[in-house]
Amino acid sequence: MDAHFFYVDKMSSTSADTLLAVGFASYLAEIYLQQYETTSDIFISDMGSCYATELPQPLGALETLNLSEITLLSPFNSGRQREKLTKKGASSEMIAGFDYDLAMENSRIYRERVKALPRNLQTPEARLKKAPELGEIPEPDTRLSHYQTINMMKIAGTFNELVQRWMDLTEGQKQLHLELLLHLFSEPDNDVTAAITAWQEMAKKENIKGKALVSALQIINPTTGKGANRAKARELTIGNQDSFWLLELLKFRGFMEAAAPLVIKESKDRKTYVLQPKKIELNILQATMRTLRAVLWPSSAVKLDILASLRLAQIFVQQYKALYEENATVKRWNRRKINSIAQGFEVTFYKDLGSAYATMNVSDLHLPEWLPKLENSALVRDAEALLDEHINIIQHIRNNKGEEGSEEYELLRFYRDFLSGNDLRPFWNFTTAYSGYLMSARRKDRYMPQLTTIGLEKILMNDRKNESKYTRIIEDDGFQQIANAIREATVNAQYNDSHRDDHTYEIRYSLGQELMRQARSEDDFMTALSKFLHLYNAETAREEEKAANRLKKKLEAEDGKKPYLRFSVSKSSIASLAKLVEEFGSELVGSLLVAYGYAFDDERVSKKKRSQTSEDDSLGTSKTTDANSNPLNVKG
Repeated sequence: MDAHFFYVDKMSSTSADTLLAVGFASYLAEIYLQQYETTSDIFISDMGSCYATELPQPLGALETLNLSEITLLSPFNSGRQREKLTKKGASSEMIAGFDYDLAMENSRIYRERVKALPRNLQTPEARLKKAPELGEIPEPDTRLSHYQTINMMKIAGTFNELVQRWMDLTEGQKQLHLELLLHLFSEPDNDVTAAITAWQEMAKKENIKGKALVSALQIINPTTGKGANRAKARELTIGNQDSFWLLELLKFRGFMEAAAPLVIKESKDRKTYVLQPKKIELNILQATMRTLRAVLWPSSAVKLDILASLRLAQIFVQQYKALYEENATVKRWNRRKINSIAQGFEVTFYKDLGSAYATMNVSDLHLPEWLPKLENSALVRDAEALLDEHINIIQHIRNNKGEEGSEEYELLRFYRDFLSGNDLRPFWNFTTAYSGYLMSARRKDRYMPQLTTIGLEKILMNDRKNESKYTRIIEDDGFQQIANAIREATVNAQYNDSHRDDHTYEIRYSLGQELMRQARSEDDFMTALSKFLHLYNAETAREEEKAANRLKKKLEAEDGKKPYLRFSVSKSSIASLAKLVEEFGSELVGSLLVAYGYAFDDERVSKKKRSQTSEDDSLGTSKTTDANSNPLNVKG
């Protein structure tokens, strides 16, 4: 056998194809390991109509292999399964494999030990970033979630029968099965029908028991469950489709490698996330999914989708970070955006019907398009900070009871739409809705983090199609000054009120939403904005006058610290923003203005904005608050 490449067709255009491709590649890797003592540089690539597995060197003579040393799959071994075998008169030793009961107990012990640690160590972040304290506690087997899924979907017996068929083969018979698979996948357009015929002839000759076709279980074939494979249901008990048993066996192996199955929080419904590779080394795929299963914890359905995408991106970024920290040479083809490594996930939602599960929805979930190419350690740090920021925000979207109501659902839906497409409009919907949500939460003294202006700029600058347009808007002096005014009238005013007992300025709770309600019309938007700025400048001038009268002198820079005063907005800034609206439209400019206005602004950017006001052109000369000067002093 001298082939470097093997091909698995996309026969169903679902995650079943991916599981088969990864399962076959994983089995090939163990064979390759026997021959070459390494599994490095084995790649899986999406070729469009099929997946290709590339080996660095061709497989050698198959007769030198010892396939019996390779565990294709471990049977589901539990006390209940052993009891069933005993009742049937079979030996319970037949299923010596994954000890489910022991794994569940180890998982329980792990959780109890982690609960005894400080709260900051009881988080996915602590596991992802390998907190030293967690290193002292043995981690549970990440395959447990797969066997839990097999158990919950009540297919442990069927799974074991399939695995046992392979285990019962002799070494010579396994060699024959391997040759059949290598021939089937040696070129695109896999002739499965011919492979089934060849197997039937072999089974007859070798006296191998069992049928060629078995039920295609929906745990690994999401669209072939009961009722899902016919255009019209003519009866209530439609059976599953059938599939070649060897392919189903390999899909289960792929399930163990490329899938992350979870229960949706506070329900028995399930979601399974299957990685969709573009071009990825098999070792990296396996390590990535092991880590993902350790750090992706149950949550609500929508939040789980978002966190799955962000966590996967976070894991890829961490892998690059480790390479650069080790001063490793990163191959040129590896210096790419992470969504060229993997597209994201195919997500299957299973509804618990009591006695069974039904596939309710199959969807695609993409990786963030707005992360940069990880070409150097600085860009890796930027991507890491941006992902940390967004994960922190998503995790905190919940009401006072720690639940997700209609308002939270709408926010999360906007963000998931933003993740799923290469379009920033859903993100502006999110930032507008989040502006009101942030103010409402803080009004109730509930911690909510802010987006940051630096993070927003990174997202905008990675949109190559519109980068110049965004740069033109956000670097405009008028835009910067008015965004700062929105910040002063909302998050800063609220911060001063609640944390400094300073009630100098009115808190405008729904300003962002009010502005965006008028953004469909340029005239209406400018009218609403001008009305706000008129009130803002009048209030600013009034408070400055009060402070000057109290001090009985003309105000100087240091006089603006207590009480906390602010700058007015200049006439030229308003005129400059009006030109931006005329050039780019009120919806885009308004969306950016609200996003920046409610975002945390670092000291460097704040100083730059504060220096932009000219005394000759200003409607007022008041000082600005320093509430945003240090992120450690601001809750959120």
